[in-house]
Order: sequence, then C-alpha cells, then structure tokens
Amino acid sequence: MTVEAHDPRSKKAQIADALRDEIESTPLPAGHRLASLRDLADRFKVTTVTVGNALKVLADEGVIISVPTRGYFVQDRPSEDGAGQDASAPVSRDEINAIHSEIQQLAARVAELEKRTQPLSGT
Repeated sequence: MTVEAHDPRSKKAQIADALRDEIESTPLPAGHRLASLRDLADRFKVTTVTVGNALKVLADEGVIISVPTRGYFVQDRPSEDGAGQDASAPVSRDEINAIHSEIQQLAARVAELEKRTQPLSGT
C-alpha cells in the first residue's frame, strides 16, 4: 500500500489508520512485533520519520507499545467482558519508564558502593 496524494488525511493518519485496521482485523495477538520502521517506510513509500509519527499516534491510542531498542509491539486490549490484561502481555509505557528509572537509580547506587569498597590507593 502507498499513501494517496488525493486523500484529505495526512500521510501519518493514512498509515496509522492502515496499521490500526490491520491490527484489529487480523487480529494480531498482543505482543506481536510490528515490522521495522525501515520496512514500513518501504511498504508505504514514505520516510521513516513519517512512519515513526504514525506509530506514535497508535502508541498514544494504546494500540501498540514502543519498547526502546526492540521495536513496536501490539498492545493487549481489554476483553469485551471487562477482564484484566494477561500477565504475559507487554507492559505499558508508564511501567517501562518506571522500570527504566529504577534501573538507573540502582546503577548509580552500585557505582557508589563500588567506589566505597575499592581499596584506598597510595597506602
């Protein structure tokens, strides 16, 4: 598929709509990894920046989740009966950010403790 020049929607919106429809109609399972930015850009005949903007729209809607350095994944959607999310489903962006922050704090603490436990030089 390529984006249509005569379509009143932006390229970003056309791509987001196409991917959303694909995710909802297949349906791709939660945790399914989407194609890379480059592959999607080739598929839609646009730049990776445009694809990235479309993916951000879907991430903001909760359709997908971005995992830094790993890619974009289909987000678990609540079931029609209101049941909770599957424990094996990808975590939310807020949870990832919280975990990342905790890791940074722990790394800083480990570095501090390593400095304290090194033998004093010059004695």
